[in-house]
Amino acid sequence: MKSFSISRKQYWVFLIVFSLCALLGVVSLVIAELYLPNNPGGMAGRAAMFRSMGLGTLAWLGIAVWSGAMLWITRQTHSE
Repeated sequence: MKSFSISRKQYWVFLIVFSLCALLGVVSLVIAELYLPNNPGGMAGRAAMFRSMGLGTLAWLGIAVWSGAMLWITRQTHSE
């Protein structure tokens, strides 16, 4: 399998874009908690929001953390 190198600029793009996606995912979950009514329909809506946005938010956060770690590693290797 061929390995492609990723530049620091691309890691920055990953970090910024996926951090914003994770932040928007958390905000949407908070808004769903605050504004969905406290009845069976609202509870079903909350469950649907957590199923759809919860795992996606964790995945986006994971990619953002990975890109931040790669920025840190490339910074350490280039400074030596």
